[in-house]
Amino acid sequence: MQVVLQSGGLGKRLYPLTKNKPKCFLNINGKSIFSFQYNNLKKYNLHKNLIIISNENHIEFFKKFFRNKKSKPKIISEKYGLGSGGSLKKNIKVLEKQFLLIYLDIFFSNINFKKFLSTYKNENKIFSHISSHRWDSDLIDVDQNNIIKKIHKKNHNHNSLSRTSISGIYLLNKSLLYNFKIKKFDLTKLIIKKFNKNKFYSYFSNENFRDFGTKERYSKLKKNFKQGKNKFSVILDRDGTIISEKKFLSSENDIKFYSQFINFLSILKNKNVIIICITNQPGIAKGFIKEKKVNKIHNILNQKLFSKTGAAFDRFYYCPHHPEKGFKGEIKKLKIKCLCRKPNIKLFSKAISDFDLDKRSILNIGNSWIDMEAGIKSGIKNNFLINHNINEIKGNKKIKTLNFKSLTKIIKKIKI
Repeated sequence: MQVVLQSGGLGKRLYPLTKNKPKCFLNINGKSIFSFQYNNLKKYNLHKNLIIISNENHIEFFKKFFRNKKSKPKIISEKYGLGSGGSLKKNIKVLEKQFLLIYLDIFFSNINFKKFLSTYKNENKIFSHISSHRWDSDLIDVDQNNIIKKIHKKNHNHNSLSRTSISGIYLLNKSLLYNFKIKKFDLTKLIIKKFNKNKFYSYFSNENFRDFGTKERYSKLKKNFKQGKNKFSVILDRDGTIISEKKFLSSENDIKFYSQFINFLSILKNKNVIIICITNQPGIAKGFIKEKKVNKIHNILNQKLFSKTGAAFDRFYYCPHHPEKGFKGEIKKLKIKCLCRKPNIKLFSKAISDFDLDKRSILNIGNSWIDMEAGIKSGIKNNFLINHNINEIKGNKKIKTLNFKSLTKIIKKIKI
């Protein structure tokens, strides 16, 4: 596999630290960031076919690093200003049919590249994660198959509720660069132009992967560069848990949140927790509501949540099926015994896979025993049964029955 490493930026936000050196040669614990990156690639035998495209003023740093290495990269010098896409376009002749592209202004030391390359095999894909600085990141919307549908460019993403950011690792087909005549451009601009004819998958990961492009981020990285994969996540049921289920929800105008839930979600705002909703929606199969309408309700629900709390769901998963027939206007193809209707776990398994979740760090929250059963069967250890009418915590080691006020107190004690 050909690996292209790009290091063409000036790193001005890190001045004077980067006045005379590339960002990836800043030090952490006595070692250059590039040495962490290189060793991670070497672990997966991805160091033997390297191309390094570097700002002409930084070439000597790479030459010195590889002076005593057995495998030598092809080092290409270029002037600043072509952009990430323009740089690839200029060097298209040396690119193989498919290549792994990595920006060297991100820190990584233990990424599972074998898994990255084997997932959505041979397709264009982009490494993504939850951004801790969404306003300064290119954010994405994806469909249920993790195909990227839209990119919200950084500094122009204020209308997006997404926190999923595209990052500096890509697997790309060289053909993307064909028939694109602009010489200086950002790679993201090219990808947006190619959406209509090409698929781009989002490969989401919670591995130790961080931007260090500002002094503040670099300072934080030096303190916790050994931090492993341990991102907390919350899976919530919808009806009866976060909103009232006294009336069938057929319109976004009828959304009524439980006040304790709003307070609970507010404390998650700045904790970088992945928040997911998994819900049975048998009304679709029964013909009570269209799938398109359910999606619209979820979009409006999220907007209302964000305006109230500053937090929102990262994704909704819903089961549209129902096993019993006999409803007027029912959708026959959806009247089946499926694997996604809770207490079955297909949607839990998909959420865990899509967001690379650690089952030990998931909080599963619902208002019925089927929510709890789905969580337990999925291997989730922390299952909370919400009862809005009680004031004390009940239950056992596997399941605790409580209200959101009590759950909020528990959350505050957990180091997230």
